[in-house]
Amino acid sequence: MAITFTKAHVKQMVETLDQDHEDIEAAASAALGTALEIVQARAKFTAVGQLHHPTGHLTPGEARSNMVALGWYATEKQADDAAMSLVYSTATHETFRTWTLPIFNGTPAAYYSDRKKARAAAEIALRGGKQAELERRVQWFKDNPETKPPKWGPIWKTEVTPA
Repeated sequence: MAITFTKAHVKQMVETLDQDHEDIEAAASAALGTALEIVQARAKFTAVGQLHHPTGHLTPGEARSNMVALGWYATEKQADDAAMSLVYSTATHETFRTWTLPIFNGTPAAYYSDRKKARAAAEIALRGGKQAELERRVQWFKDNPETKPPKWGPIWKTEVTPA
C-alpha cells in the first residue's frame, strides 16, 4: 500500500487515544474510527488488474483467470505506477490488463447522487451565456434553501467564461 501518513495524522490518532474513555473497548473503538477516517481521507485510488490471455477473455470461473486489486494510493500517479508494474511479469511471463480506479467511500445511493450532480453541472457548463448563469443560480437556491444568497449582479451583465 502506497498510503503514507503525516505527523498530522499521527497527532490526530494520539489526540483520540488521549481522551478519557470508559474502558479499553471504547478506546479501541475510538481509535479504529479515527483510523478509518484517516484512511478514507487518504485513499483516493486503487490499481486493479485481470490476467489476460491472447486467446481471448477469460470468465472469472476459469482456473487460469486471476483478478487482483493492489491496494490504496493517495495519488493517481502512484496507482498508475503500480498498475504499470503489473502489466507484464518477468517472473511468470503473464500479461495483465490494468486499470486505475478512483475510490468512493459511501453507499451506492450517495455515489449515484454525486454522479447526477456532476452530470447536471457538466450539462450546464456546456451551455453558455445567460441561460447557463440562470441555471447555476437556480441550482444554488436548490442546494442552499435556507441560506442568504450571495450578492450577484444582474444576469445580463454576467460574463460566463467557458470551462
